[in-house]
Amino acid sequence: MEETKRKREFRISNCYNLSGNKELTVKVFSERKSRNRQLKHRIIIGALILSVLLGVLSTGCDIAVWNDGYNYPDDWHYYGPPEPVNVFTITGDHKVTIYWDPIYYDDIEGYRVWKGYYESGRYYLIAETRSACFVDWDVSNGITYYYAISSIDFWGNESELSEDIIFDTPRPEGFNYRVYTREDYPDDSGFDFSTESVVPYNYRTADVYFGWDDRYEDYYMQAVDDNTDILIFGPTDDLSDVDWAPEEGWISGARVPIYEGYSYIVWTRSNNFAHIRIANIIYDCIYFDWAYQLDEGNPELIIQGDESPFKYKGEKRTTEHTVDIISDEFSNNAGGNK
Repeated sequence: MEETKRKREFRISNCYNLSGNKELTVKVFSERKSRNRQLKHRIIIGALILSVLLGVLSTGCDIAVWNDGYNYPDDWHYYGPPEPVNVFTITGDHKVTIYWDPIYYDDIEGYRVWKGYYESGRYYLIAETRSACFVDWDVSNGITYYYAISSIDFWGNESELSEDIIFDTPRPEGFNYRVYTREDYPDDSGFDFSTESVVPYNYRTADVYFGWDDRYEDYYMQAVDDNTDILIFGPTDDLSDVDWAPEEGWISGARVPIYEGYSYIVWTRSNNFAHIRIANIIYDCIYFDWAYQLDEGNPELIIQGDESPFKYKGEKRTTEHTVDIISDEFSNNAGGNK
């Protein structure tokens, strides 16, 4: 006991010697004790918070919920966003442009574009975009591609693929091509869609040729034989105004009057479809734009919606009669006078 008491007095004596002040020494011990209590409290509070968080995560409850004006369920961000609708494509030359309706949800991050080669086959992710439009340049003319769109949100959820069966077949096109009237320049009056070139009117691969009709005083386009059909589509603003080759109205081996701003559909003897739009007529020169579907029997010239109600496949359709047309409707229209 004596030895223990002496050691305690020695420590206190040293504290007096170091501080030089008894009150200061007591204050130092008091502050240390207070800091120790605060540290213990923080450890206890941290342990409580951690246990609460672990309990929340184990039960799958929301950690935080805010209200932005919508009545969401408690686990709303675990559901995928709605799938895109009204998907359609615009056919181009070595390109396909895909459109769909934007989704107006605050948590939409963007969209994913999927492409396949068969309607019911595997679809591959080709792009992600924040816009409700995408241009696919990785295509070849004459090949049919299938597309689907999905949406993704900020939480990483993805919708189902769009339900619409969308397919497209790119095709070549040309603008401001020039031919001459057969009566003046027969070697420069025909056009061959398969080679995209101006040829003589009687060339073996020519599909149509152009000329001037003295009888009706109008310019015309002539099918090269009875196995080539022509359809008068009517006034258009550009090539995109004709989506599919119509099912009715074809005239085999026809000679039809042509007018600036009018579109005409050609069904070639090789069972391909083409679109000619007359851009300008200047004396013996005829300028036109054209589009040609390489896929045999495919009437798609520039699709703008769902699948056509009909499709031409297989052998070239034959017609029972040939019509020599210069109808009153068109013969009375104002054409370019020579």
